[in-house]
Amino acid sequence: MSSENPAVRIVGLNHDLDRQRSFVVLVWEDDPEKRLSLPVRFGCELGDLAGEAEKAVRDLSVELASLRIAPGA
Repeated sequence: MSSENPAVRIVGLNHDLDRQRSFVVLVWEDDPEKRLSLPVRFGCELGDLAGEAEKAVRDLSVELASLRIAPGA
């Protein structure tokens, strides 16, 4: 594995018009089996997408950092 930080590539932007939600789809460049779909600002335009995607990833990172793992049933 490279010493560089891994990168993700934006491969999709989906708008759910009924529910007024938008999602960005990301794929790891070094492992295309890894995919992530995150909510972004509804109606996000392509010119704003990289910034919106970065914000969504940072928000998820903060959420995961404080996540409690509950034992299975």
